[in-house]
Amino acid sequence: ADWGRRLVGSNMVVCLTFIPLIGIGPLAIFLAVLRYGAPTRPVLAGTVAGLLAGGLAATFYAAHCFDDSPLFVATWYTIAIAILAALGALGGRIFVRW
Repeated sequence: ADWGRRLVGSNMVVCLTFIPLIGIGPLAIFLAVLRYGAPTRPVLAGTVAGLLAGGLAATFYAAHCFDDSPLFVATWYTIAIAILAALGALGGRIFVRW
């Protein structure tokens, strides 16, 4: 029971909502910059941009999140960052072509 409480925390949905919302702006900027960089692997470049945006967003969100259980952070932050990485891969495929 204690593991379940630590995993879910008190604001799992908030974490999964706000980290991608905070990171979407930086991701858009990174993809716009990548478009002018002419990467040879745009999907990979977009994925890395999404990971960077997700890491930045998670860092800012962590400063205000009350759930600091390592299990919570390892699970929900990783999923939220993976969402941004997937959006970055999709954005790289669509917008970073040259």
